[in-house]
This record gives sequence, structure tokens and C-alpha cells, in this order.
Amino acid sequence: MKGNDRSADRSAPWRGRSSVLAAIAVLGAACLAWPAVAASVRVPTATIGTDLQKALHDRYGIAEGKVLQQEVADELARELRAAGATLDDAAKANIEVSIDDAVPTHPTRFQVAQQPSLDPVRSVSRGGARLHAVLRDATGKAVDHVDYDYYAVSLDTVSPSGSPWGDAFVTIERFASQVAKAWKRSLGRD
Repeated sequence: MKGNDRSADRSAPWRGRSSVLAAIAVLGAACLAWPAVAASVRVPTATIGTDLQKALHDRYGIAEGKVLQQEVADELARELRAAGATLDDAAKANIEVSIDDAVPTHPTRFQVAQQPSLDPVRSVSRGGARLHAVLRDATGKAVDHVDYDYYAVSLDTVSPSGSPWGDAFVTIERFASQVAKAWKRSLGRD
């Protein structure tokens, strides 16, 4: 009987400790859940700057604006998710993006339709883009911003992509990477 009493005596202290351990586990789980809540961010559709709107209307084709906006959305989603963000349309923290300028590397469909002498692949220009982002916290306060532009410096450095927006897409990819880094910095995760 003494053996049974001893085992009961030894387990008694663990009973108190198990509730402490359970409380620590609950607190730990709550702490782990906090970054997920703080990491939610909304990324509205990128706006198109006034000058670019005019260029799209006059030279490149209105439909090309949607192509650029979709590329920005895709690249930002990829980079932000890789940085640990949860994209949530209901999140109060948000990243506002504007595409201020974009120049195609190859003629757009609209340009080829307007000037049939242009070749959609062989006609090449120094393309690129200029973008701007404002990172806002849940209260709407601007906590950081990113300005990024890149244009091919010569025909030797243009994107090898056959896409009309090859150089602009390179710019958007680099911009998205910079935005993700700024987002991590704003959360103190750099």
C-alpha cells in the first residue's frame, strides 16, 4: 500500500503543474495567433496615374491598364505571402499602390492595330515602369512608402520576354519585393 501511496504522492504535484502547463500552452497559442492577426493586409486594386491613363487612351490601349493592374496584384500577392502576410479584403491595414508610368518593351495590340508596320516581337523599345506604394496601419496612418522605377537603359538590356510589358513586369516584380520588405519592417519583422 505504501507503494501506491507514494505514486499518488508523486503525481499530486503534477496535478497542479499540469494546470499551469495548460495555461502556458493556451497563452503560447494566443501569442502565436497574434502575428497572424497583425499580418493581415488588404491590397486594393492599383490605381493608374493620370499621365499613364492618357498614354493608355492615346497610345497603348485602355485594356492594357488591366494587364498592368493584374500583374501588380499577382506579384504583390506572391511577395507578401512569401513574407508571411495574409491577404484579407476585410483587413484594416492596407497597401495602396499607384502605377504612375509604364512604357512597353514591344508594341501592344492597340499599337499594332494602329500601325500595322510594327512587329509585335521584333519591334523593341526601352520599356519600364514607375510605381508608388503607401503602407497604412489599421488606423489608416501611413507607416511607410515605397517608390520604385526601372527602365531599360539600352536595347541590349531590355527584357528577353516577348510580352509587350516585359520591362514593366520586371519593374513590378522588383517593386513588389520592396513593398514586401517594407511591410515586414513595419511589423518589426526585418
